[in-house]
Amino acid sequence: MIKEIAVERYRFECGWCGARFIRDYDVQYVLDPDGGVWSFYWLDGLPALAPTSGEELCPNCGRRLHVRLIARREAPAADLDSDQPRQKVTTSSAERATAVPHLDAQQVETPPLPGRRSPAPD
Repeated sequence: MIKEIAVERYRFECGWCGARFIRDYDVQYVLDPDGGVWSFYWLDGLPALAPTSGEELCPNCGRRLHVRLIARREAPAADLDSDQPRQKVTTSSAERATAVPHLDAQQVETPPLPGRRSPAPD
């Protein structure tokens, strides 16, 4: 059973080369039959490891990144039995997906800070 749906924004920073970027993840918190809560992450619509898993490496130098949750927005579930405002949908999911540009999960990328080490050449 889905317990909570949210968008979580994480900042990634490399202590070695100074690379920094921000990503927005779609997250579902799911309650299992034993009462445990599990988190499921998506990045740009694809299943992803939790950003805090320690598996994320710097795209510049390959070292582990420092990751921090910096913002969060819960997405409330709709209730058809409520009196909240609603609108009938007349387009397909595919039509809605192609009607506007894709909202990329990676929001900001900044170059390494001045005075930081440069990535090792290939």
